[in-house]
Amino acid sequence: MGMMKKVLIILLVMLTILFAAGCGKKDDLPALADQEQEQAETPVQQTVQAFGTVKTKQTKGIMVDLPASIEKIHVQEGQRVKKGDVLITLSLKEIEEQIKEKEGSLKIAELELQKLKEDIGNRSNENIDNEPEIIQAKNNLEKAQMEYEKLEKDLSNKAVLLKEGAIPQKEFEDSKGALEQKQKEIENEKISLENLKSKLRASNNISELDIKIKEQNIISLKSQLQTLKDKIAESGIKGNEIICDIPNGVIEKINNAAGDRLNAEKQIMSILDLDTLIVWANVAEDFIKDIKVGSKAIISPLANPDKEYEGTVSRISNMAVQENGETVVPVEITLTEVDESLLPNFNINIKIIAQ
Repeated sequence: MGMMKKVLIILLVMLTILFAAGCGKKDDLPALADQEQEQAETPVQQTVQAFGTVKTKQTKGIMVDLPASIEKIHVQEGQRVKKGDVLITLSLKEIEEQIKEKEGSLKIAELELQKLKEDIGNRSNENIDNEPEIIQAKNNLEKAQMEYEKLEKDLSNKAVLLKEGAIPQKEFEDSKGALEQKQKEIENEKISLENLKSKLRASNNISELDIKIKEQNIISLKSQLQTLKDKIAESGIKGNEIICDIPNGVIEKINNAAGDRLNAEKQIMSILDLDTLIVWANVAEDFIKDIKVGSKAIISPLANPDKEYEGTVSRISNMAVQENGETVVPVEITLTEVDESLLPNFNINIKIIAQ
């Protein structure tokens, strides 16, 4: 009898537990239903997976158009640089010698021009009659003309005397010959005067031409000298050093070594501007329709998979390309913010929020 009572008590306890459990499940059903409804109402965010590379939008090439050579390169490929850092020291001996030579030639030309102007003085074809040589020639002509007039009077007197028989015929003929000789002398003096004037005019013209030529030569030398000086100024060098003008950069490529002569058509080095980092992603052609310019992106570098960066699709190429046998479309992603751990040429996993 006592045993039967114990069994009844145990059964009663079990029924009570089962009843309580059943009531609890009924109470939980509405809560579970609400949770499932909320999950159904929450949209699932679709993403497009892609693979890409970190690039810089701006790269500065260092080129110098100067007759110079490299004395020393102060940086290495992959080295970070900032504004004001010395990149290269140049040897400017060649261009400095060219400048010195032009300055010397200019000084000589200016002295020659000064001498030409002093030699010609106030001479000109307008006042050529005032030249000493012309005055002397005119005096000689006037003297010959006065002597001719005197001989002419003498011959006239002798003609009267000859007619009166006071002098012999020979004396008259001698006077007549002297007059004719003086006439020839006068003609020669006139010719000599005109020749002298022509010579002086030509000399003046040549001197004036020489002055003009020398003045043009001086203008040309000044221009050549200024061009050499401008080349140094426009090259961006300070003294004989090439200085970095990028606030935050890294040396990408160095194409020269110490001792190399500069080539105006060849870059000495290139610098990546780290303040213009972007990501280029290759999106499979099947999924390109799901993204738009402005789509958000999550960027994770392979070098640090736990690190994520936010970005925005800023450009979608209008042309597909072949990449490892697959057709992809290049997409540019602008980064919202970066830090020093994100480096150019890093490989990147990308999730682009589909739209």
